[in-house]
Amino acid sequence: MKKLWDIINKENIKVLYKDFSHLPENIHGLYFYEQRIGPLIVLDKNLHHSHRLHRCVLAEEIGHFYTAARTNILTVHTSANLQTIENQDERKAAQYATDLLIPDSELIKALESGCRSCFELAEYFDVTEWFMYRKLGFLKMCFRRTGLKVKGRDLFDIAMQPCHIIS
Repeated sequence: MKKLWDIINKENIKVLYKDFSHLPENIHGLYFYEQRIGPLIVLDKNLHHSHRLHRCVLAEEIGHFYTAARTNILTVHTSANLQTIENQDERKAAQYATDLLIPDSELIKALESGCRSCFELAEYFDVTEWFMYRKLGFLKMCFRRTGLKVKGRDLFDIAMQPCHIIS
């Protein structure tokens, strides 16, 4: 968490904790740019009870800061184009977050040390299993861009190199 708080302090991002129990259950954090105070991350106060989820959500909201969200999740989108843009924004923020908490070079080390499942990798990186699946999904997309069709289980068996070296 120190790495994440260092980024927040360096970028002067404000962080607030609020009760999100009235929101849909899959919303744990929101990123805004508020004119008067600047960048703002609002997190569900219940994240204090789930260290791994807290790290993952905070990293993704920092990802929104760096990838400059182009839509507002609080606005109902009646356009399929706006919904597509929102999905792209979410993917970019998630990719930033997974790269931040699970760098490719460290993932290779974890695989070389014997981690052979998403559960073991999630333990190794102190993230949720869903977050680890997300990272592996981004790696599969990276390999596909190079022409390799890779299944998730293959990521544990192939000699992997960081995506930025392959592409």
